[in-house]
Amino acid sequence: MRKHYPMPKRSKVDAELKEIYAVVAAIPRGKVATYGEVAELAGKPFGHRVVAKAMRTCPARLPWQRVVGRHDVRRARIAIGDPEHAALQRKLLKAEGVTFDDGGFIVMRKSGWLPPR
Repeated sequence: MRKHYPMPKRSKVDAELKEIYAVVAAIPRGKVATYGEVAELAGKPFGHRVVAKAMRTCPARLPWQRVVGRHDVRRARIAIGDPEHAALQRKLLKAEGVTFDDGGFIVMRKSGWLPPR
């Protein structure tokens, strides 16, 4: 039998989104952060899925294109399933000067917002 958990209160969800969106707004032009990095900075360690969900409904004024998926320690990737939307993200990031390698991955050493751990 499936357990039922209480839904979080709306004010808690709104506060969580504000924290996530504040981090996204702080990412400078030409830099990217992974979903996990945004989650940690917003006080949600291991909250990368929460950030991914929040980015689906992010306000248009935020630089949504600067939040990407982690591929490995040195590289990140565009983690959007829709090909048109992924192409738009790549175009916006390239216009900002984000560096991609020959495999199409983002080079975090050059374009990552946060220093490697």
